Amino acid sequence: MDQLSPARYRPTLSAPVTSSTADWTRRVVGVGLLLTIALVALQAEAQAIDFSVFNLRIWALNSDKHYSVFGVASLLAQLAVAAACVWRGYNVERHRRAWFGLGALVGGLILIRGLTTFNAAVLAVPLAGVFLLLFWLTWRDPGSARAVVWSGLILLAASLLLHKVGLAADSSVANDYTWAYQITGMIKHGAELAGWMLLATGIIAGWGDLRLPHPSTQGRLLAEMESVAR
Repeated sequence: MDQLSPARYRPTLSAPVTSSTADWTRRVVGVGLLLTIALVALQAEAQAIDFSVFNLRIWALNSDKHYSVFGVASLLAQLAVAAACVWRGYNVERHRRAWFGLGALVGGLILIRGLTTFNAAVLAVPLAGVFLLLFWLTWRDPGSARAVVWSGLILLAASLLLHKVGLAADSSVANDYTWAYQITGMIKHGAELAGWMLLATGIIAGWGDLRLPHPSTQGRLLAEMESVAR
């Protein structure tokens, strides 16, 4: 009966759970960070080339335009956040309605961004709701996934602030054709793009713990294994 002792079963039952969760979170965060860094760097480089070489004549490279390549990329990143929220709600029982509601809210903001002129004052209230919901819903997520989400929120807040103040603010009368304006714009739009991408990454990465048995379920499984061993 020594081979059937409970001590033999505990490592077999618990080790793969911890490893699987850590691997999932690490892979998702790693890929998400690489994609975010690469896309934000490309955005800044494209803006610099359009300004210094083409004098802002190539609208597809000008991130100040919502219909530019990177303007569309930012909308798609926000769409990924909405989809990740709905997907997370579909796959978990805890706070399911809140995840669905958050996905709907982010989806509504996509329509506002895509069909209207950006207005930070109008978007401030619904974005504050997004921030508070994400802060609450990801509180129990793995540390690395939670850090990615909260970093994304900080970047979005910085972008929203730069839409209201500074050289590249929406109401600014500063000359577009200066490096100071362009660099401020790169930071503003880069923070926005990175913020949405990091949110999508962190939401998906945080699902790693939730797709595995709840600790109480694991405890019941261990008890059953022990009774069989006896």
